[in-house]
Amino acid sequence: MTQIWLEFCLMALLIIISGTYLSRYGDIIADKTGLGQAFIGGVLIAMATSLPEMVTSITSAVVGAPDIAVGNAFGSNTFNLMILAFSDLLQGPGPLLLRVNYSHILSGLFGILLSVIVVFSLIVSHFMNLDLSIFGVGIDSIILLSVYIFGMRLIYRYEKKNPLDKEDEVREDLHSDFTLNRALIGFGICALIIVLSGIRLTVTANLIADMTGIDQSFIGSILVAAATSLPELVASISAIKLNAYNMAVGNVFGSNIFNMTVIFFADLFYRDGILLADAKIVHIITAMVGISMSAIILIGLFYRSRRSLFFLGWDSIFVSIIYFIGVYLLFQLGLSV
Repeated sequence: MTQIWLEFCLMALLIIISGTYLSRYGDIIADKTGLGQAFIGGVLIAMATSLPEMVTSITSAVVGAPDIAVGNAFGSNTFNLMILAFSDLLQGPGPLLLRVNYSHILSGLFGILLSVIVVFSLIVSHFMNLDLSIFGVGIDSIILLSVYIFGMRLIYRYEKKNPLDKEDEVREDLHSDFTLNRALIGFGICALIIVLSGIRLTVTANLIADMTGIDQSFIGSILVAAATSLPELVASISAIKLNAYNMAVGNVFGSNIFNMTVIFFADLFYRDGILLADAKIVHIITAMVGISMSAIILIGLFYRSRRSLFFLGWDSIFVSIIYFIGVYLLFQLGLSV
């Protein structure tokens, strides 16, 4: 048992280290190619730091663990939103959301839309026994991918019409000694390490679930999700230290959107049926927790209250409360299953 936990922690550590450098190389690639901060945070770094979620969910689907695959996607989203609350604490006095642009509202709304689609699919699958698929892939998963592609196109067009503040666009060149090819090679090596570590992380998580008797839904939604979200945590903290607040928030919302497409790819590799049809309906709790947290952050981003408590904005405080309530509910349900 101790050996399994040590291996799990080791794989998580490798993901942290590789995820940190993956984000750094992604930042360099974006700088060298002339891409802006919106693309760096919301697309490139978001996709890069979401690679562990992709790998672990696909691996879970291959080994026949749909609840870890789905729980990882939803759990990572809730953990990512907690990163914003933690970032609020780090950035100093005053709410974090006062320092970021309104443009993130669009990304946040698309994240909520994708989560609602999955919730609707879980309800239909479990109460109506309506499981539609094309070549073994659920219609719901295909809709998710389609909405994601449409959403990213819309977000890109919106960013072109509504660019980020000029002070966020101008960044000091800290990578003059790096070439684009060197950054691409480093990016690829880090991605490979994350892939291999993610596979072992999933295997050890399955073993932990079997040995402890805790339900896979809890393991996927909390334990695996927290481990695979560590790159987002590191990337966001780094962005806060650079005063790149829009990059930090964009990374979180961009990762949450991309995490929902993970369900499509997991379904693609799941051969025992349709992924969302075989996943437990308890994932609705994690989804609703994430939707509630997102809604609070979007309200805070729109309303922009200047009030704070213990250096935290009220939105961050409420987000933290909802997250820990969700963790408690999942833990209780996991023990009772």
